[in-house]
Parts: sequence; structure tokens; C-alpha cells
Amino acid sequence: MNSTSALCAPTPEYLFNLELRELVFEAIARIRGDFARLAPHSATAMSIWIDGQSEPDSPQESFRGLKAHFLLIPWFLEIRIRGNIDREFQRGLVYSSLNAYYFVRLLDNISDGHSTRDLALLPMAALFHSNFQSAYSGWFEPHSPFWEYFSRLWIGMADATVQNSRTRTFSESEFVAVSSKKIAAVEIPVAAVCFRYGSTGLLGPWLDFYDCFACSHEMLDDLCDWHSDLAGGRSSFLLSESGRRKAPAESMAAYMVRAGLAAGYGRIIGWLGDAASLARGLNSELLEAFVQYRRDQVESFWNSLQPSLKQIETLAAVLEGKSS
Repeated sequence: MNSTSALCAPTPEYLFNLELRELVFEAIARIRGDFARLAPHSATAMSIWIDGQSEPDSPQESFRGLKAHFLLIPWFLEIRIRGNIDREFQRGLVYSSLNAYYFVRLLDNISDGHSTRDLALLPMAALFHSNFQSAYSGWFEPHSPFWEYFSRLWIGMADATVQNSRTRTFSESEFVAVSSKKIAAVEIPVAAVCFRYGSTGLLGPWLDFYDCFACSHEMLDDLCDWHSDLAGGRSSFLLSESGRRKAPAESMAAYMVRAGLAAGYGRIIGWLGDAASLARGLNSELLEAFVQYRRDQVESFWNSLQPSLKQIETLAAVLEGKSS
């Protein structure tokens, strides 16, 4: 079994249903149409870029993977409040959230050095940002208190991203404080659902759940990217913690294989356990089922990784002159 196959699996139908998949497909087609209509000189390049962010999957299928949570959590919340979803409202939320994702992805690709070619496309981030914000204007008047949350969450994400880029060694408290703020693509539509249905009392508990879930998601990202982060000189909480714990003469790579990855996995499972406890108090069977699915998914990934890790650990011990 390929060690990444569990993480690449699409979220199952009982959580990510056909109606939501249709809205994702419509949103991507609409975004491509926006470029064709408003930015004809860049439309082809941006359409190719959108496809490139999900290869080898199609863009619509990629949002059923590890990114599914930022569409599912607002969906589950609306079902929790009214028993079903307002298709037009969710159409707007999905469209906005996908634009927010592509906006952040374009900036991240450039700041992380993943693709130098993306720098020429940077001005087109304006369209993603405009679409992301304007989608909410049809539901909330200018003086709605929703916009205060919007600004605080969106600018807070930008501020956290800057803080993250400037931090070379992360403590756990710094990681927890930054993680949820870095992913406003969930918190803003969650706030929109609460404000639209006069259920602002649910906002705090659902955001508390997401703060906890976001830590597990960010740590999973750190765990999957540890080798490229180490090679590229990028900091993360996982690497910071490993640097503090490894033996003085031990290489970072050797420690990661020996114990660092296992420690990261343990934290992921711990945060998912905390998220599951919070989900049980939110009266949403779908949310509980999703957290359990994600935990099963991560456990399957970790278990499939063990044979390879054992082999690499043995080889590392030999190369570093240690007994295994």
C-alpha cells in the first residue's frame, strides 16, 4: 500500500455528498469564466494554474481530499441549525471559499518558493480576493456586525502568516496561537452561517472546535512536508521541537525518523481526540463522523508508513555509526 494513499482518498459520500460536489464544480467553472470575462489576457494562464494546483486530480476532486474541511464545516453547521442547507447560500459560500483558497495558495507558492513562475501571475490575486469578499455582500449589508468578524478573521490570518514567516523556532503555545488564525477560509463562512440565521451563540463553540482541529491539520501538514521544509530551511513547530529533543551529535533527519515523526503523529491524534470531544457537544452527528473519519484516515496513513520508517531508521543508524 502506498503510504500516502490513505491521505489522498476522497472524503466519502456520506460526508461530502453529490450536492456539495456539484457546487464545487460550478464554482470552479465560474472562476474560470470570471477570468475569461474580466482578465482575457491572463485567462488561459490562470486556468492552467488552477489545474496545476491539484494535479494529478481534477480541481473539483482535490477539494474532497485533505482540504475538504473548509467546505464541510460550514455545511455541517447550516444543517445543524436548520436541518438542511439553502443551496443558493451554500453556492455563495463555496464560491467564496474556493476563491479564498486560490488567493492564499498563489501567495504561499511565491513566499515558500514552490514555483517561481507564479510570481508573474501575482497581480491576478486581485480577482480571487475580489470574488472572495464580494460573495458575502449579497447576504450582509455594509453595517452588519458580520463584517467586523470578517475583517478580524481575514486580517488576523494575514498577520499570523507574517508572524509565522518570521519565527525561526516555535514553542507549542506559539504554534497553537498561529495555527487556527492561518486558515480563515473556514472561520469566515462559519461566522456567515451563524450571522445569517441569528445563531451567533454557536459561533464561539464552533470556532473553538475549529481551533483544535486546525492544530491537527497544520501538524499533519508539517509531518508530510518535514523533509522539504528541512531541506529548504523553513521552520515549523515539528522541526523546532525535534531540534530541541535530538541528541547533540544526532542529525535532524536521523532524529525525525527515529522519534520526531512519531511525536508529531502523537500530537495529531491528541488534537483530533480533543476535537472529537468538542464535536460531541455541538449536536452535529456529521461533524462527529467527519472527525472520526479524519482520525481513521491519519491512523491508516501512519500504519502504512511504518515498514518504510523501520528500514530508513536502520539505514540511518548504520550511516551515523550507531547500532540499531
